[in-house]
Amino acid sequence: MTNYQVIWRGPVLDASGYGIASREYALALDRLGVDLIIQPYTWNFPYDFSNKNKKKRLLQLIEKPFQKNKQKILIYHCPPGNIDDINKERKNFDRILFNTVWETEKIPGPWLPVINACDGVCVPCSQNMDAMIEGRVNVPVFLAPHGADTQAFYPGNKKLSLKEAKGKFVFVSVFDFQHRKNPETLLKAYWSEFTSKDNVLLVIKTYGSKREKILKSISEYKRSLGFTNETAPLHVITGIIPEKQLKGLYTLGNAFILPTRGEGVGLPYIEALSSGLPVIATGWGGQMDFLNEQNSFLIDFKLENPRDSMGSKSAISKLYPRLFKHEDHLWAEADLEDTKRQMRLAYENPHLCKQKGQQGRLDMQNLTWDKAGILLKKAIEEILS
Repeated sequence: MTNYQVIWRGPVLDASGYGIASREYALALDRLGVDLIIQPYTWNFPYDFSNKNKKKRLLQLIEKPFQKNKQKILIYHCPPGNIDDINKERKNFDRILFNTVWETEKIPGPWLPVINACDGVCVPCSQNMDAMIEGRVNVPVFLAPHGADTQAFYPGNKKLSLKEAKGKFVFVSVFDFQHRKNPETLLKAYWSEFTSKDNVLLVIKTYGSKREKILKSISEYKRSLGFTNETAPLHVITGIIPEKQLKGLYTLGNAFILPTRGEGVGLPYIEALSSGLPVIATGWGGQMDFLNEQNSFLIDFKLENPRDSMGSKSAISKLYPRLFKHEDHLWAEADLEDTKRQMRLAYENPHLCKQKGQQGRLDMQNLTWDKAGILLKKAIEEILS
C-alpha cells in the first residue's frame, strides 16, 4: 500500500463514457496497490453492473476511511467547467490533479484558471496534450490513454437477438444523441447510399434524450431531406441497456460507424474493435491514437468552426453551445461523399471487414487499463515529489 492516499472524485457508478473511464482508472490504481478512496458524483445515467465483483470493490472504496498520517492527493475526473472554486480544496489536500478530456483542437479559455490552479492535469490522448500545452496550461500535463476491456468485449459474445438483422450486413453505431457525434452525416450517408433493395441494416444505440424526442428528430430530418420509404431500414435503440445487450450489439454487427466531429477518445470505437468489429470513423480526433488503416475505414474531413454546423437548420440533436461555440475552435466535419464511399466499401467487402476487425482486436489487447493505471500512478508520484 502506498504511503500516500488518493481521493478519486468521479462518476464511477455511471454508464456514460466518463463513468466507464472513471471506474476503470480508479480500479487500475487500486490493483497497483494505491491507497484509494472514491468520492462519487453522478450524471444520472446509472450503470447496470454485470460484473458484481467490480461493483462490490467500488462500493468498498467508496466506504473506505481517510488515513490521517498520509499525504493526500485529490483527483478530479470531470470537465473543469464543472468546478466552481478549486482553491477551496487546498485546505484539505496536499496536491490536486485534474483528469479530463476535450474534443476540439483548443481547450476552452474558462478552463485555464481552474487547470492552472491545480498541480497537474492528465489527459487520455496526444491531441489533448497538444491542446493543453498550446492553450497556455502552465502546470505539468500527463498522458494516460484509456484502456480496452477485451475480456468483457470480445468476438465470442452472444449476438443481440434482432429479427430485422437476420441475413443482413449490419452497421452498428453507439453514441450520445448530441451534435458533436454527427448523427446528421451518419443518417444522410446511409439513406443516400443504400435503399431497401440492399441487404443492409443500420442499428443505432443512443441515449441522452427521451426516446420519443430522438425518434421524432430522426423522422423529421429524413422528411426534410426528401427521402421516402424506399430507403434502407433503420433500427434505433434508446436509453441505457444492460452490458450483456451492448456486448451482443457489437458482435451482431459487421462494421461499426461513427462519423464524429470530435472525440477525446471514443470508447465505442475501442469496444467495437475489442469485439472484432472494424471501425468506420472520421480520421481526426483523440481516436487517431489507436485507429489506423489496418483496423479502420477512415473518413476524409475538413476542420471547421463548431458554430458553422451548430447554426445549421439540419442540426437534429443537443448542441451544448456553452461548450462548443468558441470563436477560434475547430473540429472535424466528415465528408459526406467519403462517408458513403467507406460504408459501401465495407458493405461490399465482408472479408476486408473481418480482416480489419481481427487486427483491431489484436491492437486493443495492447491497450489495457493496467497500462493506464501505471501512467496515472507515475503522474501522481511525480506531482507528490
